[in-house]
Amino acid sequence: MQASATTSRRTLLKSSALAVVLAAAGGQFHAAKARAQAYPFVPNQALVDAFLARRGGPIGTGGKPAVSFRCDHHLNKFQSLLLPLHRKYDIPVTLAFGSKSLQREVGADGSHLLTFPGIQKLALENGFEIGNHGATHRDAATSTELRAEIVHSKWDLEEAMPKLPVEMFVPPGVGGTRYGGFDGGRIQSDYQRYLAGRVIIANHAVSTGYIPGAWPMNGDPMSAVGAVHINIENAPYANRGPDFVRAAAQSGRGVNFMYHPNLIDPIDLHAIEGFFAWCAAERRVGRLEVLSSTGMMAAKFGSAQRHNMLSSTASFSGGWNGWNGSTANWALLTEGGTRYARRGSGSTSLSKDVNVGSYAGSTRQLRIPLRSTTGASVRIEILDAASPSRLLITRDATLPKSANFADINHYLTLPLRDTARLRVRITPRSGGEIHLHEPKLLAA
Repeated sequence: MQASATTSRRTLLKSSALAVVLAAAGGQFHAAKARAQAYPFVPNQALVDAFLARRGGPIGTGGKPAVSFRCDHHLNKFQSLLLPLHRKYDIPVTLAFGSKSLQREVGADGSHLLTFPGIQKLALENGFEIGNHGATHRDAATSTELRAEIVHSKWDLEEAMPKLPVEMFVPPGVGGTRYGGFDGGRIQSDYQRYLAGRVIIANHAVSTGYIPGAWPMNGDPMSAVGAVHINIENAPYANRGPDFVRAAAQSGRGVNFMYHPNLIDPIDLHAIEGFFAWCAAERRVGRLEVLSSTGMMAAKFGSAQRHNMLSSTASFSGGWNGWNGSTANWALLTEGGTRYARRGSGSTSLSKDVNVGSYAGSTRQLRIPLRSTTGASVRIEILDAASPSRLLITRDATLPKSANFADINHYLTLPLRDTARLRVRITPRSGGEIHLHEPKLLAA
């Protein structure tokens, strides 16, 4: 595949646009009402149905707001600057780039240091996803050019990374005709009025855009098509991240944050890390959900229903529920009306296998509530049950002495192919007491 030299670096949202991101866009909506009625939004229902099935339906957040994050190409700097922070704080991200980015974007600010197999591995192991950002990040005016930028880019990305779905289009900021007048999608009817919009939505389940307002989180991904982001590649806006989230939460909505890695200096990076740390802390105390961008398009603020691949019950209420607790010499105990598993002196790895099935390709959040009353360490593994060489994610965790359970979170993307059964395995490594509530593998 040819890759692409990126166009001039653009900040996609100026200060004036950011000021209205979380505001009601009533005036703009009414001004465009006639145009929207003339060009009704028509999604590709087959792609939308597969999108929701992959996640087990809408993703309920139980009345909590949600955040998601996006990185727009310049993957060399992502790898060196941002990837360590995403891993440190367990923050999934959408990597938006084109099929020709890796070859054409060269230099320190480019993307040429990464490979498609390497990106696929990063995505599977960390819950990242791919956003089609147009093959070359250049303008396209004719039907032939639009098809090359949008459709061929999607096909090429899927061929280069066959274990990942490419469900989302992320319109690039371009000059010239701006995709034949589409201009990133300013209202949903633009996805029907303009050829670019029709090509995008015919070939992708969802798309971001430039429609003002926070993301709706009503369980209908179509209502989020065209939703805008907030730019955090500069310190002042990264520092205001919590304020944007709190404002969106008042109306039961979520916020998508975006950055260009090449525009981030040390001050900006420090601010972004502070915001990531805040998100992780809010998630830890149960006030915030951190989702993928596609997951947030399927999010439902007013529902607590969220697909869990490991169980439809909770806290071992149905016994071991498919876990190998008896043969691994763990015990089930009850505390405060809730059952939990306790490691014994002869305990081995606690594990459970599940079918991947139609959920293949979805981002998932492994959430394990753990504690140790003495201090201990554990190894958490997520692997292909038949062939770990195809997928093996390993994470070691140290449990401080505590009377309280604390969640350990890890995000992953289920392989779209080759892995039929997934195994979650928890192995004591050192120390004494280890207690855990029943783990969950949640749609994210």
